[in-house]
Amino acid sequence: MTRVITIRLEVPDDVEVRWDDARADGEPLPLPGWSAPAPLRREPPRLPARSAPTSASGVCPVHRTAWRTVPAGVSKKTGRPYAAFRVCPESGCDVRPRDDQRRTAV
Repeated sequence: MTRVITIRLEVPDDVEVRWDDARADGEPLPLPGWSAPAPLRREPPRLPARSAPTSASGVCPVHRTAWRTVPAGVSKKTGRPYAAFRVCPESGCDVRPRDDQRRTAV
């Protein structure tokens, strides 16, 4: 069974279009310059994640709002207990109080 398909290609005027993979003399066509393999790239070394900035005052230095205390509880993800801690009340803020202010007795 033979099927005929129609393919429409829009090609810029400065691009050469080739229909078969060999010349009349049987030699393979040279690869165009744009098809040359890209040079191997070395990935930069992965640096450890930096910790979020900390603040020694009683307010978030970015939003100027008082820390919100998250009460001690049990993680829904891991089931492990955690101590109470303080966070900025603004959603998405990663600034944390300094270690001596972080944990509170609740």
